[in-house]
Amino acid sequence: MTQHSGQVRKAGDVCAIFVHAGAGYHSVQNEAIHLQACNDAAKAAMVMLRNGGTAVDATEIAIKVLEDREITNAGYGSNLTMDGVVECDAVMVDHLGRSGGVGAVSQIKNPISLARVVLDHTTKPLLLKRVPPNLLVSQGATDFAFEQGLSVLPHDALVSPAARERWVKWRADLKHAERRARQAAGIPMSRVAIPALPDVDPYHEEQVRKRIRQEHTQSMIASSGIVYDSLSQSIWAHSLPTSKSNTDTSLEDMSSSRTSLSITDEANVTEPASLAEAAQNPLINSTQTVPTLSSFYKEQSPVKDEGHDADAEMSDIDDDGDLVVGDPNESRPHKRAAWHDGSSESESSSGTLRLPSLTPSPPPKDALEKPLPMTPEGESKTSTLSRSMTNLEHVIEHAPLPPDPPREKRQSPPTKEQRQDNITDTVGAIAIDCYGNMACGASSGGIGMKYRGRIGPAALVGVGAAVVPHNTEDKQDTSVATVTSGTGEHMATTMAATVFAERLYYNVKKTKQGTLEHANTEDAAIRATIEQDFMGHPSVTNSASAGAIGVLTVKKMRDGLYLYFAHNTDSFAIGSMHSDEDRPSCTMSRSTGNGAIAQGGRALRYRRTQR
Repeated sequence: MTQHSGQVRKAGDVCAIFVHAGAGYHSVQNEAIHLQACNDAAKAAMVMLRNGGTAVDATEIAIKVLEDREITNAGYGSNLTMDGVVECDAVMVDHLGRSGGVGAVSQIKNPISLARVVLDHTTKPLLLKRVPPNLLVSQGATDFAFEQGLSVLPHDALVSPAARERWVKWRADLKHAERRARQAAGIPMSRVAIPALPDVDPYHEEQVRKRIRQEHTQSMIASSGIVYDSLSQSIWAHSLPTSKSNTDTSLEDMSSSRTSLSITDEANVTEPASLAEAAQNPLINSTQTVPTLSSFYKEQSPVKDEGHDADAEMSDIDDDGDLVVGDPNESRPHKRAAWHDGSSESESSSGTLRLPSLTPSPPPKDALEKPLPMTPEGESKTSTLSRSMTNLEHVIEHAPLPPDPPREKRQSPPTKEQRQDNITDTVGAIAIDCYGNMACGASSGGIGMKYRGRIGPAALVGVGAAVVPHNTEDKQDTSVATVTSGTGEHMATTMAATVFAERLYYNVKKTKQGTLEHANTEDAAIRATIEQDFMGHPSVTNSASAGAIGVLTVKKMRDGLYLYFAHNTDSFAIGSMHSDEDRPSCTMSRSTGNGAIAQGGRALRYRRTQR
């Protein structure tokens, strides 16, 4: 175990890890997979902490596990940009508040590792007294990764089958919407031309990069499997090979013909009805229950849904370390789907642990067969395996179509939104090592069909992640770390992570008059921050975009660690583990819907109080 010379434990005997897999709506069908991802991330980080790793090490390994899972919208399997490329954001913040971030970076399997390299680079002086950067974006970030020895992968290596199919469908939907908008404006479609992309960089290297990116986009379309009535129905129709055309078009011919692109009639695009229903909203991530083409043409057998009807009453933070979920403003118990992942004894006591590898690390099939502890005894334990999967054989993509009669008898038929996952991008983690140092990080693949170069909140310190360092003169040794997930543009405007961290650090809340006053509890401070500082911000109230947010924050004090989480989305997947536990505690917090704020927390007391 690594020891720091002359350093003693200042914060107690307990190290801990807290993770989340995004805020939004998590379907019941995929809930176990989301919680398993949180479970594995927490266990991997705890192995690092128990063997002397720092808080930054643990945060990195936890997020790497989440990035390698296709079920999350980070790293492999992330949403694609308009030209079909994975561009990710990530940030890492250490216990001193120093940060390293990357934005819109492509060809990097684990963006959080690159953010960690940027963070480490900020601590090293540069020649001529230059200030080292703490944020790199786009091709500059990829070049920096290559210079630092990180692997730079082909674009296709990060594209999952489910992400590819979503991109193809969303691209067709986008072109159809553009066509209708032009028709409504009275613009003849035959006269609409796409302007040529300007070559702003004269160097040969930049031209090669552009051609590689375009070639990747064209290969994505060619291998999509979606059938079009004519080749002209694609924006890239001039350069796409089909089963009836030659494929010997050179890159030079494609580059020289970009200026003559035109949009033609696209009304006859043929597509399966289930794909049309499953891809209505490009803001969702890779957890979207999109049926693959292979599974669409297979016979579907009815699968009984494993619903959870457990009621969870509201409660305060439990000093014994139990995770509680509740809405403090509710006056009576209500239906709340909040269930512990609760790895079984055989899972938790296993002598081996699946850590991130060079290829995506799906959960083992036997993990999918094991139900959550709260699963009713009468439910099937293997029904999840009968659902359709991608050819990666580890992601449950969609519920059976149509809904089976047993489900209708147990509850009212779900709406379309309830039949699919709709998860806001960012995943995050907060770690505290045995020396009391706290670090946090976030990673995201961004929204679907985003503009090339779009920077999300996960790349920005103070927006997606923030740390308020402890004051050496503070007798309570208080520090706070916060990670957020939600509508990125609103979070950036409101500086969400920083505001949450500071409100919790000082235990204050903003009144309707705009002044700050002392909050009776930390829960009240967090709720007021969502209501006043975020939802009540002028940019959010005057925006057409929904103001969704989920926050995971930890307050470290002299006597222990205090976890608080809150969200105004339908659900929020979180997990936690400390060094005295045998297995992580994971839960799917669910609100009552309609923007209601759900809150919960956990208290971890130190074994002894420092003098």
